Amino acid sequence: MEIINFSYTIVIFEQTNLMRVRLFCLFLILSCSSGKFTLGQYYDTGEDPASLKWLQIKTDKFRIIFPESYGREGINYARSLHKAYSDLTEYYGEKKFRIPVIIHNYTVKSNGYVAWAPRRMELYPTPEQNSVPMDNARQLSLHEMTHVMQMKSLRQGISGVLSLPFGEHYYGALAALLPMWFMEGDAVLMETMLSESGRGRTPSFNKQVKALAVERGKLYSYEKIIHGSYRNYTPDEYRYGYRMVEWAAKNYGYNVWNRALEYTAKYPFTIVPFNFGLSSAASLTKQKVFNLAFNSLAEEWKKEDLKFPAESYLPLNKPKGKNYINYFSPVAAGDGNIAAVKVTMYDPPAIVLINTGTGEEKKLFTPGALYPYFLSGAAGKIVWVELQPDPRWANREFSVIRLYDIERGTQRQLSRNSRYMAAALSPDGRFIAAVENSVANKNIIVILDAFNGNIIEKFDVPGNLYPQRPQWSSSGEKITFISLSSEGEGVICLDVKDRKWQTLINHGINDIQSAYLKNDSLFFISSASFTDNLWLRTPSGAEKRITDSRFGVYDVILSGDTLYFTDYKISGYDVCSLSLASVSSYEAHSEFDGTLLPELKADSSGKKPDTVSEPDFKPEPYRKWLHPIRMHSWLPFYADIEQVKSDPLAVSPGITLFSQNDLSTLITTAGYERTGGYNFLHLGITWKGWFPVLESGLDYGGNPQIIKFSQSIPDPSVVPVALYFRNTISLPLTFRKGNFTTYLRPSLTSVYNSNLIYIKERNIYDRGQTEITGRAFFSLYTGSGIRDIYPRWAIVADYSYTSFPWDSNIYGTMSTLRTSLFVPGVLKNHGLRLRYRTDYQSPGNLVLYNRAEWPRSYSNIISLDLRSFSADYVFPLLYPDLNIPSLLYLKRLRGGLFYDYATGTNNIYLGTNSNNYVNRTETFRSFGTEFLADFFVLRIPFMISGGVQAAWREVNEAPRIKLIFNLDIYGMMVGRYRLD
Repeated sequence: MEIINFSYTIVIFEQTNLMRVRLFCLFLILSCSSGKFTLGQYYDTGEDPASLKWLQIKTDKFRIIFPESYGREGINYARSLHKAYSDLTEYYGEKKFRIPVIIHNYTVKSNGYVAWAPRRMELYPTPEQNSVPMDNARQLSLHEMTHVMQMKSLRQGISGVLSLPFGEHYYGALAALLPMWFMEGDAVLMETMLSESGRGRTPSFNKQVKALAVERGKLYSYEKIIHGSYRNYTPDEYRYGYRMVEWAAKNYGYNVWNRALEYTAKYPFTIVPFNFGLSSAASLTKQKVFNLAFNSLAEEWKKEDLKFPAESYLPLNKPKGKNYINYFSPVAAGDGNIAAVKVTMYDPPAIVLINTGTGEEKKLFTPGALYPYFLSGAAGKIVWVELQPDPRWANREFSVIRLYDIERGTQRQLSRNSRYMAAALSPDGRFIAAVENSVANKNIIVILDAFNGNIIEKFDVPGNLYPQRPQWSSSGEKITFISLSSEGEGVICLDVKDRKWQTLINHGINDIQSAYLKNDSLFFISSASFTDNLWLRTPSGAEKRITDSRFGVYDVILSGDTLYFTDYKISGYDVCSLSLASVSSYEAHSEFDGTLLPELKADSSGKKPDTVSEPDFKPEPYRKWLHPIRMHSWLPFYADIEQVKSDPLAVSPGITLFSQNDLSTLITTAGYERTGGYNFLHLGITWKGWFPVLESGLDYGGNPQIIKFSQSIPDPSVVPVALYFRNTISLPLTFRKGNFTTYLRPSLTSVYNSNLIYIKERNIYDRGQTEITGRAFFSLYTGSGIRDIYPRWAIVADYSYTSFPWDSNIYGTMSTLRTSLFVPGVLKNHGLRLRYRTDYQSPGNLVLYNRAEWPRSYSNIISLDLRSFSADYVFPLLYPDLNIPSLLYLKRLRGGLFYDYATGTNNIYLGTNSNNYVNRTETFRSFGTEFLADFFVLRIPFMISGGVQAAWREVNEAPRIKLIFNLDIYGMMVGRYRLD
């Protein structure tokens, strides 16, 4: 499978009964799901370096596993998880469980997820640069613990019984009946209600929904919001989900959600049990909660908008038309220009140069993995940090500094294998101040030479506060940081020359987005007015608000006497400016609290337990070799998951067992199958704990295949039990430099198959054949726009060579080369794919099926020398965003044209009764068109692509029609970037 093709093809089956369709989709999700809150089997985000030594802390609720290098931070997380559970029992009640928690401190992002098959929580604890004013460990613990409590709430009623024959698989499938917006919105609600901060209290988290409600007058349809759109920006499930969960809890009590969970657990076969649970608890449905919540919020927000009319700031960028475009982090670039990050739906994020007088813009370059979108510029240069993966270990990342010279149009990487979270360029362009976070969570400020990246000096941060968004003062003598602590956010300042730290704004619950210091006057963005606005703190300590944005501003930089900032509207962030000579002062209104936090009502199901003594969080060694197997699920029948993906009825009597260890390095399946009167044993093992990946599969049972050239030849006197044994060693490597990502996977596979093949020359049966295949897969690709159908730019090369060293007289050898080139089309989001494939084999007595593709409409042909070329041109037709409520949401219509050409020498035409051999070179061609729709059915959160393909071999012939059906199970998370 090409690394840039992230979908599986499945067949259409005939059952149209709604329940059967839904159960099939649940099983598919169970087998191969994705997303942050994971439901599926064998879902893992990669491995940690093999050299790491691990510790563990055992409590009655958790087994927290973390690298030794994380030190006391592991204890802090244990304490934070313990408190999160204690707090959440007030709403969920006490639950019985013990869940592994794996901490990956070698990544450079803040994230987490809860999976249920196998059951575990995984945390990525490095604080981010645009956090809310809340301790990072506290926020992650509350959010992910909410997911654990949601899942444990499903363990009641009939579900407690139904889980017995399926293990954790069952709850993973059951969770598919819960809307994603509820799971994430509920988690945001809990992190907000159980703290003095949380995303629900921050205007920056709510502004996108608010702008839609006020400027547009209402939100989009429920289907459009939950499934997204290629035409318009839609807020994610965290934002709108929080508002829906919060509204119902405020108006009906939080127990309305507990009762919906309870109904889902007790009556899972009612097709939409979550909806029935809402109806039973409060005469609500998901659609009704959506409508009532946002109608109510829109009314409140519109009243606020009329009562507190805001200023309108003139954009410096060009008008956007109907497009949703965000400009982030403007920096002065000289000659009346500013540089900024431009993020759209039709192009990957890019750095552009904007003329502040005319609004004309010029694309400078496309960066690599850049998020948050934070630039720093001075003296004709721009610096930023990019995420780079470790080539082998997905759970080890680096964050490096890159520098772009505007005049020369060149960029350089200034650090290697570093963990710099943010970087700022001094006014003279000579120095870079970087925030470094170590794997032990120690925060350091590093001063680097901007010309060669050499480290000049390091400064410890007092109290190990987490510094964010560094900015040099206009004089170049001081550096300001937004600082994060357990008490919230503040602003601190480092005097580089005197090596002294100063607190400019004490830590509190106001969300501070950006800060800039000039002549002891501090300009900063704060949420103090319930909208993110620009504030000024004078040298005397007085503070005043100097912008009055309708939905909020973001980013601030001072160039001369002009303040540059971004202002949010329904069309995204605009770059705006404000002269210091004309700043106004505004009152900080506080009559409207945009958070609308619900009070805890008496009907909440939980009761906070009495205060108990804190467990003894004592780390002890975690020996990897002692934990190879963790059986988590089973099936009361035999099912090969790969076969079920293409044929949902491919199950047999028997049993299937599933195991995945805590660190996701050893994955095992074992099964017994009884079919056709024979017994079969199946075993699959994947080991990913070393630099190479080892995979083995064994099938034992039944009779082997007997291959002979005439029915008159007698079968062998002794027929052994069939044995299929496959082993693969591979080395998957990923490299990223700027906007280019390279994936390389060399592999070697051996397959033993106990077939009995009659050898005419020797009048005997050959017993068992061994196939050895060497393969090298390579891909190089760049970032693409959200609307792109094909990758923007990509090269793929896949070469494999197969031999049968001990059976060369039977099969011979075969070599295959498959290449693809992807380039942009004529118009936006059009794409062209060119493919060249070749197969060449020198057979013995038997031939192998071609691995290279034939032209479309040709099948049942084997060529000893096949060379094929194809061209595909794809294009979007329409983004209709049409829906039939609860049944169908049509997201995109797209078309394609193709041309295939191949030559084949020595071709074998496979027939029902006999084969036809043609001993010459033949040509094959086809051309045609495809028409597809991208859509969602039954509100299941995986996009389906379905349509028709028409292929002609000759102009005057009737086309050959083929139905196309594709399910995108990875589109929710792969190849996506943040619009906001």
